[in-house]
Amino acid sequence: MRPYIFAVGGGSLFAIHNECEVYNPRTNNWTPIAAMLWRRSRAGVTALHKSLYVVGGYDGVNDLATAEHYNPLTNKWIYITPMGTKRSCLGICAFDGLIYVCGGYDGASCLSSTERYDPLTSIWSSCPAMSTRRRYCRLAVLENCIYSLGGFDSTNYQSSVERFDPRVGRWFPVPSMTARRSSCGVASCDGYLYCIGGNDGTMCMSSGERFNLRRNMWEPITAMHSRRSTHEVVEVDGSLYALGGNDGSSSLNTVERYDTRLNKWTIVCSMVARRSSVGAAVLDCFHLERGLVQTTNL
Repeated sequence: MRPYIFAVGGGSLFAIHNECEVYNPRTNNWTPIAAMLWRRSRAGVTALHKSLYVVGGYDGVNDLATAEHYNPLTNKWIYITPMGTKRSCLGICAFDGLIYVCGGYDGASCLSSTERYDPLTSIWSSCPAMSTRRRYCRLAVLENCIYSLGGFDSTNYQSSVERFDPRVGRWFPVPSMTARRSSCGVASCDGYLYCIGGNDGTMCMSSGERFNLRRNMWEPITAMHSRRSTHEVVEVDGSLYALGGNDGSSSLNTVERYDTRLNKWTIVCSMVARRSSVGAAVLDCFHLERGLVQTTNL
């Protein structure tokens, strides 16, 4: 089993994608996979139990509550139970066998509500709401807690951060980031929480910072080569990958890798499609490319 990065949906110019593609970090190559059943940008994407889940988003007309599940063994998508609330620009993560979604936008207002999905029962249930409304927030898991970072509360771009401890069912405040960041990229790696790029209300950013849990403070890291917002950041084998997004003037297909030890960004192979408001997740697969050839030829 080896990790692969899946890039899902998003948009470019006036198009919203249902097309998806997968990246092999060992060959530095992107390969198309089956398209989603519905076109989605601003969706939540996460991996759980060897499957990919895509939740909510925006199809160009409506904000969505629907969700889909992708099986890499069959290269097929199926619908799963929709959320209780329409959400685009939502935060999402998987933890302890459940999928958590937070915040977002329902077509009328920015949300603070939280719900979680149990794939064993196919049921969504409500969780305690965040203390702040957050559209374009991001979630990440660090040491058994779920962190919600940044976003937009309908008035202000947020630097605030809060942490949900599922064991006690409460949100707790965390020191704010040094910059306001909406639609940033977030990932945890080696005990740090990384927040990279985003929009501070005046421009798309290339800067990044990381939260040092031991020191309870944020530290700067080297900036990306490109300014990015509405992109994704994922972790593979101790490196971070920043995919797609928007640089303030156009949708991007470029990808860069961050070496956490060297504090250095390197450009890697670009995606096939330009994707702003993209979703991405990492999934461990066994000889994925071989399976894609077989399922495509069926």
